[in-house]
Amino acid sequence: MSVFSHSRLESFETCPKKYEFAYVLRLPRGPAGIEAFLGSRVHEALEWLYSEVRMCRVPDEEDVVERYRAAWADEWSDEVKVVRADRTATDYQAVGEKAVRRYYRRYHPFDQGDTVGLEMRVKFALDQDHEIVGYIDRLVKVSDGVWEIHDYKTSAQLMTQEKAEADRQLALYDLAVRRAYPDASEVRLVWHYLAHDHEVRSCRSEAQLVDLRAQVLDEVRHIEAQATFPTKPSKLCDWCDYRPSCPAWADLYRAEEEPQREGPAPDSSQLVDDYATCSEQISEARSRLAGLREAIIVRAADEGVERLFGTGRVAAVRHAAAVVLPSPGDPAREELEQALSDLGLSRRYLQLATGALAHDLTAGLVSPEAAARLGPFTTPSESVKVTVSRLE
Repeated sequence: MSVFSHSRLESFETCPKKYEFAYVLRLPRGPAGIEAFLGSRVHEALEWLYSEVRMCRVPDEEDVVERYRAAWADEWSDEVKVVRADRTATDYQAVGEKAVRRYYRRYHPFDQGDTVGLEMRVKFALDQDHEIVGYIDRLVKVSDGVWEIHDYKTSAQLMTQEKAEADRQLALYDLAVRRAYPDASEVRLVWHYLAHDHEVRSCRSEAQLVDLRAQVLDEVRHIEAQATFPTKPSKLCDWCDYRPSCPAWADLYRAEEEPQREGPAPDSSQLVDDYATCSEQISEARSRLAGLREAIIVRAADEGVERLFGTGRVAAVRHAAAVVLPSPGDPAREELEQALSDLGLSRRYLQLATGALAHDLTAGLVSPEAAARLGPFTTPSESVKVTVSRLE
């Protein structure tokens, strides 16, 4: 029987090549990233907390925090990757400790139901050939027939309610819980966003779970039918365990491994000449780019389309409403500055950053009263944005 998980499905969706490395070739993963390391240590601290609560002992807040600190120290390795140059391991450790403390204070004395499982492995069959497995951070029986699946998140990005309603991971666990506990008439999905001290909740209907099961089975069969696994470069590559092995990044690592060539440094005259040549080329390129941009806008308008296709690339032309504000030297400029001062907005739009003010007026981010006061100083306009991307 083929065994799949939410993580495995997500890996394919993020990048088929990553999926191949992890689940087909089964290459060893690289060093853990600091975000995953932080998440593991917080999970361990909360798992220990609830294991103590199950034994009718509620630890003190400092006991739980000390457990977190000790696990961090014991598990830490200099191989843990910190991708962001403006952050240190100490920064992340502090974030985790704050999350543990806030969770403790929010849910103490931890009597919101009976904890049935911690880091609990669950599974269910999609069909006779495929099985889904996963791990529930904490499974709680609230009352007869009412169960809750709790998931701890240490990420800085907070999930919206819309995304919660569409989340697949906990919905799959919902299917597994209903299979394991047939009395479960209501299963609540609960995400704890620890960095924000915030809960997100959702429930699934029987019809939604039936659809989910069918969708996941279709995706599993689609993955199994793949003969090749292309790369899908994105900003997530910086956190990928397999980047050193990925063909999309091979040239970068090859360049890092090649020895630096030694040679005489260019003289001052050559440096100046090269700089001047590059500046002229940039100026010419900008002028040509502006002309091409205008030509694309005109052609798209003539053909009544929003996208023009090239060889392997597509240019998207997007029109949006905009406003123009008085420029320096315009008599109305001084009146606009006075209006901003009267409205208490001078600090927000320091030195009259008209671009920011125009954006906020167009996007409706200014109060109706302020918009009415500033209205006489705006001239309706239109912004046109041209973006070029590769065709997938």
